[in-house]
Amino acid sequence: MITVCLNFFVAITAGVVLTIADVSAWYWSILWTILIAIAGMFIIGRILRKRMGKVQDEIQCIMMEYQQRMQAKIQRWRTKPVSSPKAAEQELARDRDEMISAIQAVLQPLEKYRLWIPLLGRQLATMELQFAWQKKDWKRVDELFPRALLMDPMLVTMRMARMWTQEASDDELAAFFAKATRRARYGTTALLYAAYAWMLVRRNRVDDAHKVLVEANEKNEHPVLKSNRDLLANNRIGHFSNAGFGEEWYALWLEEPKMRAQRQRHPGRFFG
Repeated sequence: MITVCLNFFVAITAGVVLTIADVSAWYWSILWTILIAIAGMFIIGRILRKRMGKVQDEIQCIMMEYQQRMQAKIQRWRTKPVSSPKAAEQELARDRDEMISAIQAVLQPLEKYRLWIPLLGRQLATMELQFAWQKKDWKRVDELFPRALLMDPMLVTMRMARMWTQEASDDELAAFFAKATRRARYGTTALLYAAYAWMLVRRNRVDDAHKVLVEANEKNEHPVLKSNRDLLANNRIGHFSNAGFGEEWYALWLEEPKMRAQRQRHPGRFFG
């Protein structure tokens, strides 16, 4: 924001100087002021895009490095099984947390430029929020949500999921859901509707959940929404499930994926 103010200050000052120095008429000075302001914003934007591009490249390098490391471990475990699948999952989780911490270390120094660059603070908060969420760093998540740009449907659903874990009231959830779906485009709210219906079912508001799913199917095409709508209509509440959304659903941390029993075709092997 400071950068924008300085840019307009310089442009207005230049226009005033041109008028006072009798270099141009006042109406031409207004035109020059506008052109200088536009040129200044273009230059500033180009510099910022270049800087943010370097940051994104650095983040990509970090992610690739850790992903290759984790893939190498998975490949090694396929030929030389680990003692238990739980130990393997914990090791991969540690690698993931290390990756997220490294990315956060890249983003944190940019915070000092928040007042200088328009929307930078919100952009940084939005990026870091997703990594803090994966890490289950709830204190940091709660700090970032008010500053983040909740434009992506997944981020909006994450916000509602966080409200649920903080035991938000029915009215608070309903108000947030109504606002989030009011202007949403067709086909973008499937997970949001599914999550809200799940919350209503958990609070024994089955009729309300069914109404939500009826509306959901009018605004989205998704087999899980249709299946859950029909299950509730036939009073088969125990079969209600959002597991069909896969990782997208479990990434909300509202439910843990159910572990399937392993078939004992290869005793002692946990991968492959």
